[in-house]
Amino acid sequence: MPRMGLRILLLGGDADHNVGDRAIVSALSQCIVSHDPSAEVSIVASRSAGPRIPGVTRMIPRGASGVAGLCRTAVAAESILVAGGGLFQDDDSRAKMPYWAARIALLKSLNPRIAGHSIGAGPLRHVESRAAAGIACAAMTTVSVRDRFAQEALAACTSRSIDVVPDPAFMLEAAPRGDAIDFLRSLDLVPGRPLIVVAARRWFHNRGGFVPNVLKAKAGIGIARDERRFEQLLDVLVDGLTHLARRLEAAVLLLPSYNVAHEGDDVVCEALAWRLSDVSVRMARIADPQLYKAVLGHASLIISSRMHPLILGAGMGVPLVGLSYNDKFQGLFDQLGMATGLLPLDDFPDRWGARDLIAAAEAALGGQDDLRHRAELLGTAVRRSTLEVAFAGWPGRMPEVVDA
Repeated sequence: MPRMGLRILLLGGDADHNVGDRAIVSALSQCIVSHDPSAEVSIVASRSAGPRIPGVTRMIPRGASGVAGLCRTAVAAESILVAGGGLFQDDDSRAKMPYWAARIALLKSLNPRIAGHSIGAGPLRHVESRAAAGIACAAMTTVSVRDRFAQEALAACTSRSIDVVPDPAFMLEAAPRGDAIDFLRSLDLVPGRPLIVVAARRWFHNRGGFVPNVLKAKAGIGIARDERRFEQLLDVLVDGLTHLARRLEAAVLLLPSYNVAHEGDDVVCEALAWRLSDVSVRMARIADPQLYKAVLGHASLIISSRMHPLILGAGMGVPLVGLSYNDKFQGLFDQLGMATGLLPLDDFPDRWGARDLIAAAEAALGGQDDLRHRAELLGTAVRRSTLEVAFAGWPGRMPEVVDA
């Protein structure tokens, strides 16, 4: 008789709309299924959003309509992984951490084999957030986080041992090079010509309210933001990109990575494209993280205020500049061995401007960092850990992992 597939339930962020969260789920499912083709991986996502995720056999609907299916899948699963993404934090809403604690407690009551894997944690500024994080950690068999800042954030909430496991997106395989070349040509961009890729987002909003921004957007409630600082940032990006594009004789490709109403990266990139009148600029929405990574491989420089374009770009060996909005960016740069290249958005515009952006870009372009090799080492580390936690307690299922 053929061996029955191990059933694994993955719970993470917004794989429907966020390219970074989709990269995490794609990398995890690819890792599991490539080492055990009989494994059955389930996630919570919409079938209609984005391209198919390789390795995923079941997609459970979001919201109330999917609760019964989620519970049935949890009961039947050999392993439940709460995996990757900025799950344990209260930047967006003080309701987020209690939500995750309640969800994990529910699933724990249905299946004790639930583990936290490379979780994005912090900031946890509020007492109830830290209490909820402690409850969530207590419910899981093991807990790992993606960087030392997440480790410090959870260490204040629990006495549990917390390991650091790099972000699963480091494992993601890029789409074939030819697919990226065809995509660039579809935008009238010449492969081989210098290219600056920018993944911009809106920031400078009020943090830590009770109602999540996603619910505000659905209800038509405005999200309070500092529009003056945002406009200033757009001006600085225009000045910096214009200078760099002229010096490198490069085109600018805007690749928004979270295109949904409450985030609106595509709206931000459209506003930036409208202002970039003196350089060759294109914008594209790529939902497939493997193609996104392959396209990044043709860049000369990546400037991003989203973390996962930086992770995927590092995997292709491309120089990076990060516009950081919390400590996870520093955690990433530490893992990559990068001492420079971060410009904190909280310090803008008082402590940096266009000259500093240009200087950071020039330093990245002239740097000797072997980002591709370091990213491969991080990918190997998370691959080993993923297989260990996914197949823990199931003799004969744990394959050997070969170092990169």
